[in-house]
Amino acid sequence: MKKLTVGQILVPIDPLLSIEAIQPAKNLAQRFGASVHLVHAHWFDYPAGFTALPGPVPGWPITVHQQVEASLAARVKEIARTFELPSENCHLRAGAPAFDEICRFAHELPADLIVTSTHGYGGVKHFFLGSTAERLVQYAPCPVVVSRKGRPTIDKILVPVDFSRCSLDGLKYAIQFADQFAAKLFILNAVYLGKPYTSDGFAMYDLSALEREERKNAEQQMLRFVRQANFGRVRFETAIRVGKPVDHITAFAKEQGVDLIITATHGWSGFKHVLMGSTAEQVVRRAKCSVLAVPSHAKTRAEQLTAQKRRTLQTSCKRPPRLALKRKPLETEQLTRKYQRAQLNVFPERRMTNKFRESHLSWR
Repeated sequence: MKKLTVGQILVPIDPLLSIEAIQPAKNLAQRFGASVHLVHAHWFDYPAGFTALPGPVPGWPITVHQQVEASLAARVKEIARTFELPSENCHLRAGAPAFDEICRFAHELPADLIVTSTHGYGGVKHFFLGSTAERLVQYAPCPVVVSRKGRPTIDKILVPVDFSRCSLDGLKYAIQFADQFAAKLFILNAVYLGKPYTSDGFAMYDLSALEREERKNAEQQMLRFVRQANFGRVRFETAIRVGKPVDHITAFAKEQGVDLIITATHGWSGFKHVLMGSTAEQVVRRAKCSVLAVPSHAKTRAEQLTAQKRRTLQTSCKRPPRLALKRKPLETEQLTRKYQRAQLNVFPERRMTNKFRESHLSWR
């Protein structure tokens, strides 16, 4: 069996709120022989009314921005010393949103694994603020571990599958991961037939016969599915459940005392992601144990980050001044008052909105 290699582990931290992921990252780094890097993405959030950044005051050696960055850098290095990590592995990024900067840095490093924790927002606060961990699961170019408090050892791993290609990639990753820890795998598939209500909402269909048939079909698919992977010396057990996948994944993990859930992401985005959501993100939100999300399209995410960086560099270039724009030579019949007014603006199509104003201005 191919040995899973993890060389660099990235840990996003918030010096004031969230540093719980550092110790689990060190445990993983010890197992894989990897180095741990700390990164903090910050953003200068000014109160309403500020339209310009404060400039340097005479007598001050540095600006306000530099003071804040120096203070944050010192705080991150202090945390690194506490956890016995080298100071050269501390990084500071400025920008918003935070998950975007973390994904870019993970691509630049490059990181083989991201270990993060959650703030635990819920309800209305989660609706407005979202979760950086869930967005990292959706956009990160490498696997993401959402760490929660639990045993430092990993003895039982749960792998939810839906018999798709990306689910098979997640299973193969989980086999290599379990081989490093000598852990047992639980491979779970949940058969969901939807709500059995009629259109009027008062009656219900009897789906017991259909559920038995679908369960039998799922068991046959499970046998064919596990034959596509090489388990080697890794012990595994399969299970079939009938119901909503997220509910059964979290319940099964609690019943069996699972230490880690490894799930693959389909990579839905845009309108489809808004309507259908992501099972991996829901598991991250509801599971009581740690979750490792494996992207099934890591190369596509890396290419998107590279293209985004290229567009940013192109837009940062200064546009040529207006005087440098070349105009065609004017003909005699074009030297009219209306044409001259239109040529005063670089964008003549915007002239229609200024007719009233210009009709009240004297021609120079």
